[in-house]
Amino acid sequence: MNRFPGILFLILVSGCADAPRDNPIDPLSPDYVGDAPLSGQVVLENVGTPISSARIVALKDGIAAQSDSGGHFVFTRLSLGDHAVICTKDNFTADTQYVTLAAGAAPSLTFSMNGAPVTFSEKILARKVDQYFPSPQYFVDVSASVTDPNGTADLDSVWFEAGTLLVPMMYNPSTRLFEVRVFKYDIPTNTIQWLVGKPLHIVSKDRSAAVNVSDPFMVTRVIEYGATPVSPAPGNGDTTSGTPVLKWTPPSVTFSYTYTLSISRIDAGTPTAVWETANVSSVYEEYPYPTDGSVAPLPAGNYVWAVTVVDEFGNSCRSKESAFVVQ
Repeated sequence: MNRFPGILFLILVSGCADAPRDNPIDPLSPDYVGDAPLSGQVVLENVGTPISSARIVALKDGIAAQSDSGGHFVFTRLSLGDHAVICTKDNFTADTQYVTLAAGAAPSLTFSMNGAPVTFSEKILARKVDQYFPSPQYFVDVSASVTDPNGTADLDSVWFEAGTLLVPMMYNPSTRLFEVRVFKYDIPTNTIQWLVGKPLHIVSKDRSAAVNVSDPFMVTRVIEYGATPVSPAPGNGDTTSGTPVLKWTPPSVTFSYTYTLSISRIDAGTPTAVWETANVSSVYEEYPYPTDGSVAPLPAGNYVWAVTVVDEFGNSCRSKESAFVVQ
């Protein structure tokens, strides 16, 4: 039997009361290190729609979270005190916010991220237009579909980039594409062949100066050798009816292609396109102007016609124009 239970209890109580509180897991200790939650949402700047799969990092603790389909994220336990929290996602401008975590508090952050422009598609087509004077004309037509996550109004500018060459592109409302035509004399070597084999890009910038560079694309082919008109031709003094039969010699090429045929009327030296047909098979070397009533016969006057070779990518080479008279 213990004769001194009261004395032992007093000693224990007295010892506990005087014990130093330096335990970091003791909430009453000045050295207590606690934790707190932090939650928030990632949204699109000026739009407010949620952004999923963004990466949010609490830098001091080195802990990361990811936003869900609603843009929400949660850190369940972060150390108390000051934190820098950074939010990142590919093709978005990073956003950093600062927060102080205190015991018992549950703050929330909202990251508003600016998305850089996005290029969905791009195309470059090489053109050769043969002519009697001064010399054949060479150029490329470049087009691209570009948008911005924050809305098209956030787009500032779009360029075509080829090495040291940087050419601004303009938006065409009818095609909904950014477009530019680059002539050979705009190119450093005065030849579009300089572009062949080069990685080309579409560069776009938004109003917040976020820049996007597209994946590389290339010129597929420059067609140097086209078809040649045979008749009607001015050298033969040809006159025709209002439904001429166009004849030509094929190009000396090995790739797949089709023909596009065109006729323009000449009035006081000014041409006006009056008829065109595309996707004519390469097996043909002549083609009659339609007589099925789909178009009216050509009225009397002066005309020119041309035949264009078009490859499977859309690159083209147009022949010299050949004149004829409809009587």
